Amino acid sequence: MSRAVFRVSAGVLVGALVLLATALALSRYYLGEELRLVAAGDLRGALEATRTAARLDPFDPDPLESESFILRQQGKYEAAAGSLREAIERDPNNYSPYLLLGDLQATGLKDLKAAAESYREALRLDPNATLAQSALAQILTKQGKLEEAREEYESLEEKVSLSFQGLYDLGRIEVRTGDPRDGLRHIKRARREARAALEGLNGPLRERQEALVASVDLAVVDALVVLGRYDQARKILAKSPSEQAPGLLELLDSDPGAYREQVVNSDVY
Repeated sequence: MSRAVFRVSAGVLVGALVLLATALALSRYYLGEELRLVAAGDLRGALEATRTAARLDPFDPDPLESESFILRQQGKYEAAAGSLREAIERDPNNYSPYLLLGDLQATGLKDLKAAAESYREALRLDPNATLAQSALAQILTKQGKLEEAREEYESLEEKVSLSFQGLYDLGRIEVRTGDPRDGLRHIKRARREARAALEGLNGPLRERQEALVASVDLAVVDALVVLGRYDQARKILAKSPSEQAPGLLELLDSDPGAYREQVVNSDVY
């Protein structure tokens, strides 16, 4: 009798495992279909495919991340955030949904406070998540929390080479928080990268990049003014194509102290 029960139990277990394997395989199939449908421009069909995949594998956060991406493409930001929160419930130790949620909150929902919290949670789960740390530093900079942003950028610089944006932000933060010499060094590195990116560009793309280089030049001027190196600042302003340059040059000539105070007390963004 016990052997018969054992055989029945084993048969049930094998059957359950077969069904589970089939469901997981089908879930992967529908995720593949979702990619194909997105590429074809069929967002509605792609959304149905991700939802089917999510039902077939109730433990995998990937279908919900894909669902969130599609909803975001449709401008349904609250629904997209809901999908990511469900993905977090499925795998609370996975930093990826928090990273995606932070990006959605920052750019779609325009909720910088919530975005910062999501990025912090991603970093708690993976202290080496440099994308999350970079994004958090940018959010803190936009919030005017310059000391906190500086800490994040400096920590990030110990792990990886800072991007152009990281160098540019950190430099401007340092100019405003008592270290203009380091700030000038970082801004000059950002300027070198911005100038190097001009190579091979033409038309509107080159014009936008040239405008960016001019903007970085003004940040160099700000650092020089804070350092009291007025002659160098004047030379850059005299050659600058920026519309702001003549007014800044006039201020520098008439009241360099006021210019310095203006820089130190101004927002980065």
